[in-house]
Amino acid sequence: MNTIPALPPELYVVEDGGLNALTRRVELTAEQGRRATTTFTPELMVAVRDLLLDQLHEELLDPVTPPSVRHPAILAVLRRAIGAQQDLGVGLLRELPTDEQTLLTIYCQTIGWGPAQPYLDDERIQEVKINGTRIMVQEDGNEFVMVPEEFEHPKLVLDRAVVLASRLRVQLDMAHPQGSLPLAHGTRMHVTIPPCTPEQHALVCIRRGRRYAWALDDIMQRGGFSRAVGDLLLLLAHARCSFLIAGETGTGKTALLEAIINSWPGEPHVITIEDNMLEINVRHAAWTRELVQTSVERGAFGRAAREALRQTPTVVAPGEIRADEAGAVLAIAVSGHAVVSTLHARSCAAAVQRFADCAAMPGAYIYEGRRQNALEDACDNLDVIIHLEKMAGRRYIHEMVLLNGYDSVGPNASPRPRLIPLVKMHIDPEGQICWHTYATAVQNSLRWEDGHERTPAPLERKLRLLNLEQRVRAMTTTRATMEDAIQQAKQSVVVGNIPMAIQLLKRTWSERRDQRLIEAMAMILAAQPGRMEQVAAHSLQVAVEIEVNMSGRAWAVARARLEQAHNDLEVIAALRPPGRWAQMQAQLALGEQADQLVSTQVNRARRALRAGVHPLEVMRILDEAPLDCCSHDVAQLALTVRRDALQILVQRGEGGSDALAATMARLDSTTPLPTAATGG
Repeated sequence: MNTIPALPPELYVVEDGGLNALTRRVELTAEQGRRATTTFTPELMVAVRDLLLDQLHEELLDPVTPPSVRHPAILAVLRRAIGAQQDLGVGLLRELPTDEQTLLTIYCQTIGWGPAQPYLDDERIQEVKINGTRIMVQEDGNEFVMVPEEFEHPKLVLDRAVVLASRLRVQLDMAHPQGSLPLAHGTRMHVTIPPCTPEQHALVCIRRGRRYAWALDDIMQRGGFSRAVGDLLLLLAHARCSFLIAGETGTGKTALLEAIINSWPGEPHVITIEDNMLEINVRHAAWTRELVQTSVERGAFGRAAREALRQTPTVVAPGEIRADEAGAVLAIAVSGHAVVSTLHARSCAAAVQRFADCAAMPGAYIYEGRRQNALEDACDNLDVIIHLEKMAGRRYIHEMVLLNGYDSVGPNASPRPRLIPLVKMHIDPEGQICWHTYATAVQNSLRWEDGHERTPAPLERKLRLLNLEQRVRAMTTTRATMEDAIQQAKQSVVVGNIPMAIQLLKRTWSERRDQRLIEAMAMILAAQPGRMEQVAAHSLQVAVEIEVNMSGRAWAVARARLEQAHNDLEVIAALRPPGRWAQMQAQLALGEQADQLVSTQVNRARRALRAGVHPLEVMRILDEAPLDCCSHDVAQLALTVRRDALQILVQRGEGGSDALAATMARLDSTTPLPTAATGG
């Protein structure tokens, strides 16, 4: 694990309880060899903190933002402000040194997270907890451990949490002492402050989010389930089933929800509903993300779920069911829309019962006080219940069942859900996690191991419809078919028929993209140095084209070229190093996210301007958009709205023409950055 680098001997730190008591003394050697002394006074540190909070985009306030993205922005903001104050000859920042180490140290001690920051910057660390002054970290695949570094005073943590909550417009005070902060990249940050904690103490839990949209294969490769279980999940997703995913905290419920949604067939309209968190990443283009704050608006989650019905979605994914929002979620399922959601429960059977409990809570939509009706409708309209567990840092499916209605056991007795076992985890004699599947996915149907048909009637209808519509092939290839294709390719190589081997793998790849096919193709190419050299050169050319397009922020062009490249198995298999495609995919996702963020702010600003909102407020909205990360076209839209707002200010006599002229000049001069021509 990383540790905080030792400060240079000329840097002295005295901390006795908060930012206002922070004093730093730095001795710097001037160019002429003289030694100058700069004192980091409390006022200076407050000024730096306020400047960074005001100038940095909200995405960069995420404690786990990659340093390669965050640090250049911090240095640019501070150096720009220092230079401006030096030119004017006034200001607290004008005497600040501008070397990278000093400025980043100041960041770390103002809005950064001090001794916890190196762990937050380490991508192997999945979660960081700060309790008072002590720091606990959880590395991927391990349990929490206490690290030797700690804050010198608990108020340093409390101040950071309160200031960040204020910047993100989350109410966090004695009247609202607990809350979740809506950070970028799916980071989950939950804060608890007094009176729920001792005086001046805070509990801050920061869980690293995923920066790209997961698929079922991503979870399977991490040991979450077997290929046979993955085939079942894929079939059920293609059949447009409703899923309820249960488990304790940290078992991977949201990750599995995301993977199931990203396996949905066709081009669905997906609506996700999250409570002050941005954890779910969806690959489908038609994605509506609803963000609510239940701590501010009681029933906000349920309201968003009800409103989703008016948007004619294909599938609705409420991130987590915790209380009365279950009533609205159940109403969506009853209306015939597919639902994928999560809740806390210790088994599949307990999940159904707890879902009914929540749906009947006071204030619940439709089902308030009607638990029996809620349980009956849940059994009739939810299709699949999945329970997850974790052990020694590994998250996996513990059991999966199908719901097949309910049994009425008496006039006053609660209905008894009929659960059909589909998957069960067990430990083999060697201590390895294995899964027993009671049925296998064969084309668009379930084949039960004992020959007795157990598929629930509603699911059977969905599977028949899947066949009739012929929209997708739920199982493009089974495990046996996949292995058979690879074996046939190897045999073709043995008899010298290389073109046949390549064609076999390519045909299978067109039906289902699997890492094993990439590995098999790489082996075949390695056996042909001449062909490998030719394909590798072309693959490198394609990769460079994509990277040039991304450097020019031509995200749409890069996406189209990347998708084109992924259609050719040889191109994918020949590129070295192997992880380069994944790196491009991650960078492209960040760029597309920036475009989406800026577009949202531009649309918001345009609506505000049309509604008569003061132009200065409109420009404040636009200032939150990261134009330096978005594409040329999106930046042009933002500058156009800014120009319109400035024109109104000038017409009212509330603004000068210089700002308008500068914006129009920038608008006229803004040209796309160079992009690579796309080849075949």
